Amino acid sequence: MIYLILFLSGTVAWAISTAAAGGAATLLIPVIGFLLGAQFVPPVISIASIIANPSRVFFFYRFIDWKVIRYLIPGSLLGAALGAWSFTQIKIELIQIILGVFLITYVLQYKFSRTRFHFRMQRRWFFPLGITASFLSGLVGATGPVLNPFMLSYGLEKEQLVATKSLNSLLMQLTKLTTYTIFGALTWQAGIYGILLGLGAVIGVYFARMHLLNIHLERFRNYTLAIMFISGVLMLVKAF
Repeated sequence: MIYLILFLSGTVAWAISTAAAGGAATLLIPVIGFLLGAQFVPPVISIASIIANPSRVFFFYRFIDWKVIRYLIPGSLLGAALGAWSFTQIKIELIQIILGVFLITYVLQYKFSRTRFHFRMQRRWFFPLGITASFLSGLVGATGPVLNPFMLSYGLEKEQLVATKSLNSLLMQLTKLTTYTIFGALTWQAGIYGILLGLGAVIGVYFARMHLLNIHLERFRNYTLAIMFISGVLMLVKAF
């Protein structure tokens, strides 16, 4: 029964996140934590993401913003290694609270502020952003929606946002998984769970890809904001 739930959860979560530019891992944190235990969350999500993200990269490859990738990837690889190592060393409740509050308050200010965006993201800022977001991802297992405000502010929308994040996530998750393995946080059980979750995720990406190509830009932004808000609430619930 657990195997079936994980498979279906991967399908649903990655279908939603493909249309909303991320959030699958965050949505799955409470599911994995409840079914398997908190210690399985980061490694299982990493394995599933490694299986799922190549399909996103394949479907949306032509939309990748390589200028952003050039700055984002180096920071993400460095941050992922540090975060995965830190996962075995410190408690993470405070970080989850900070991330949850950030996501919720961003959505609220976007919906109710006349100016909506208060800054213009510069390309070179993606390097420190990659370090920060990937470091936190290594700790809590998922921070994908945290990148969305900055990418939206830079000007990435819809397919560009999904494609660029997917390539970054794939390389980041490979780095995290390698680090988890080196420091003993990856077990054969986590591997099986992650594979099942990832296979379901591939199906979810396949069914959601055409919807993303066809939806209106404003609806895409609403999807993105909704997943950010839900992810923020789930992070706070998990922390408390």
